[in-house]
Amino acid sequence: MSRVKIHIERKELVDLYIGRRLSMAKIAVLFNTNSVTILNRLKEYKIPSRSISQALRGVIPWNKGRQLSQGAKKLIGERFKKLWQNPEFIKKMEARNRTLSENMKISNPMRDKSVSEKVRQKLIGRWVGDKNPMSNIEIRNKVSKILKGHKLSNDTKKKISKSLLGRFEGKKNPFFGKKHTQEVKEKSRIRAIQQLASGIFKNKTTSIELNLEKELFRRNVKYIKQFPLAKITVVDFYLPEHKIVIYADGEFWHKSDWARKQGTIKKDEKQNKVLAENGYKVFRFSEAEISRSAQMCIDKVTSFIGTNN
Repeated sequence: MSRVKIHIERKELVDLYIGRRLSMAKIAVLFNTNSVTILNRLKEYKIPSRSISQALRGVIPWNKGRQLSQGAKKLIGERFKKLWQNPEFIKKMEARNRTLSENMKISNPMRDKSVSEKVRQKLIGRWVGDKNPMSNIEIRNKVSKILKGHKLSNDTKKKISKSLLGRFEGKKNPFFGKKHTQEVKEKSRIRAIQQLASGIFKNKTTSIELNLEKELFRRNVKYIKQFPLAKITVVDFYLPEHKIVIYADGEFWHKSDWARKQGTIKKDEKQNKVLAENGYKVFRFSEAEISRSAQMCIDKVTSFIGTNN
């Protein structure tokens, strides 16, 4: 039995699909056929089919405003957990990811400079200051709570490391050959100081800082940790009664060739100068000095206090 080809005028199809923006499924119902037939007619008449985003424009999702119950979330989680324990499913997903990756290398729209520039212009200023969702303390606490205790397995770490190997080296690095202007560096420095001072970012206490702190505490010397001064630095310890500043400088971060190349040594010298000009006495102790004797380091501080008193 031969199938009868359903006749649809091109003009009528253009009116329904382009003019009235009906979906292929809805047009198929009007002609008592299926979506595949409508798609074939579109190809036959060389009518460009809409992308998924264009087709869904203005359509309200069926689940908008709805929330899954805890039971439903738990059930979905258990099903996905079970799926990812199935070797066949894992193999299938890996093959799918490889295919998607290869396709993106060829058809990635961001390879087109006009497209990437358009996207860049749209994103400018989108996540700056108050617009950044992470500037909200409640959101940060929520994210922190979710991630707390979450650790990547060694296998996952190795996979991530392998996937990134060589991808951002040399000229492949998008920042290769580029340098921040002095104005940008200054803004970044001030912002970092403000964030450390406000407690937004916690500055991890090092072992050498702990050694100095134990000695200060043992001698009942009043101090403040991680204190911003002169709009130029956040000092490791500040003794407000005596206007004394103490830094505990790690060898790598403050004394090595890397520190010299990064300009850290010059930056430290500048901080010392500015603090001295503002009436502060600066003590900088190296990692070697503190490791040898934290007691001797604080002896120098207390000796200075006694002499001045």
